[in-house]
Amino acid sequence: MRKLTIYGLVIVLICGLFLAAAIPGPEQIASANAGTNWNAAYFNGTLLQGSPVLSRVDNQINFNWGAGSPDASVPVDNFSARWTKTVNFPTTGTWTFKVGADDGVRMWIDVTPIVDKWRNGGYEVYQVSIDQLTAGTHELKVEYYESVGDARIDVQWWYGGASAQDVQWNAAYYNNIVLGEPPALTRVDNDINFDWGNGRPADGVSTDNFSVRWKATVDFPVPGRWRFKVGVDDGARVFIDVTEIMNEWHGSASGYTEYEVDVYSLTSGNHEVTVEYFEISGAARINVDWWLVEATGTGAGGGGTGDTTTPVEAVPTVRPPTVVMAGVTANNVNVRTGPGLGYPVVGRLDYPDDYFVVAGVPDLSWLLIRLENGSEVWVSNVWVYLYSTDEARNEDTTGGGQPDFVDDIPRIDMPVAPPSLPPEGPSRVTLTGQTTDTVRLRDGASLYGSRVIGSVPQGAGFTVEAHNGNGAWYLISYQGIRGWVSALYVRLLDGTVSDLVASSEVVPAPPLGQVFVPEEQPGVPAVTVRGRANSNLRMRDAASLYGDQIGSVPENAEFVIEGRNTNGAWYLITWEGQQGWVNSPYVTLIEGTVPDLPIR
Repeated sequence: MRKLTIYGLVIVLICGLFLAAAIPGPEQIASANAGTNWNAAYFNGTLLQGSPVLSRVDNQINFNWGAGSPDASVPVDNFSARWTKTVNFPTTGTWTFKVGADDGVRMWIDVTPIVDKWRNGGYEVYQVSIDQLTAGTHELKVEYYESVGDARIDVQWWYGGASAQDVQWNAAYYNNIVLGEPPALTRVDNDINFDWGNGRPADGVSTDNFSVRWKATVDFPVPGRWRFKVGVDDGARVFIDVTEIMNEWHGSASGYTEYEVDVYSLTSGNHEVTVEYFEISGAARINVDWWLVEATGTGAGGGGTGDTTTPVEAVPTVRPPTVVMAGVTANNVNVRTGPGLGYPVVGRLDYPDDYFVVAGVPDLSWLLIRLENGSEVWVSNVWVYLYSTDEARNEDTTGGGQPDFVDDIPRIDMPVAPPSLPPEGPSRVTLTGQTTDTVRLRDGASLYGSRVIGSVPQGAGFTVEAHNGNGAWYLISYQGIRGWVSALYVRLLDGTVSDLVASSEVVPAPPLGQVFVPEEQPGVPAVTVRGRANSNLRMRDAASLYGDQIGSVPENAEFVIEGRNTNGAWYLITWEGQQGWVNSPYVTLIEGTVPDLPIR
């Protein structure tokens, strides 16, 4: 009976093909796989009888209600549903329909049934291919019923064999977030559709901080515009042959996020598709799909192969943010529920752990980071150093005085500091301070969001006017010039920080030449900086714990320090003819100071 039904459908569709071929028309646009804007009606009982208890428009037929129901008006068990819509199929040829359901389901194209599984039972998937389905509009209808237990249904379709669900992917899983060889696991995955939650992909693969590369040769049967959709938590990128069509190599503050891109003029035939993915912490999930949007060189009744010499052309996209990490520089560093010392402490971090940076306040004085358990907390920028996993983004290519990755950190507009200084009056107290080291004077209370306007020498005295919201910075007046300095390098001589008012003032830059600058010329230190190793040091090829070890320095060795990274967490040295980076907390300065070092 089923064979006769399908054969009858083919005859009807072939007749439609002849009619379509006789009447030329414009190229057609397909609805998104698996359809949008279904007219839905839900019924009490399993027989689709009586008036619907709920009528609505469903964006897709892709539901897993579990032991629940579609809506409060629909019972948990013994209900049924009917969905209908008109779908525009862009080209004539073989189309494959896939339906999964728990319990019963049936589906029609126009008046022809293509799936009839009206039965009780657990979730099962049914797939049928329709040869020579004519281009143009067709009426689709799906009916479903739920008896007892779990309730689930999903419907999708695609042209020919070019389905992400039917591809055999060569997968390599890595226990790092940079796809660094060797892989911890290689296997064949039949579909990139994983929701690992807080678990791991397989034994031998890390729960967090892992990455995956999938490769497959895919036959795209029709030339034209194809749409690729990737849902991901945390980051992913996609390549066709050697062309990068999607780059979302970053996390998302909202967790699982879906991205779409159209590839125009994709030629028919085989193409190598590569998908790369990384997971930092918390939930891990990725889903990859694609479908034909518009065929080229075929018309409404198309079916030709098109120009196979046309290259892949992706829709241009803006380069997304890269992965930025925060390395803890001390032990027992407080993390809080919000950006500021007024928020409750919810935990503590220790050196040298690293955490994914989700976002920051506008001046980056406070950062939202993600912990290993997936929770997100705030930490003061004073107690972490920032770096990108993309080494190129650790450079300052714009000349703005900060590494490029600073622009990659999403900003959350949340106030941190209280209002600016109050008017002069008896409530305002000023103190006397003295520098314990040579310090940089800035126009704002931030390491990354401010501009250096000069320097104050070690041992200099000055007036302290205020502190910022968390007490990490002081607003001072030195030789008639006002600016912000780090509180770590200031000794208060006649009071405490609680005596000062709080301020978020940004001061104007002073005239040139009024502030002492301990440099003979920009970028050249006025003194030689030397250090001693407090313990055996690892020398790396980058200012990061992810840098490769290229040598070692023995305990108590002395050396000249040639530079530092932006926040001084790493020193660039040369030892026994080898230049490399060492971690600054394990180095004692025996000559010179940190501000004397040029940033490398």
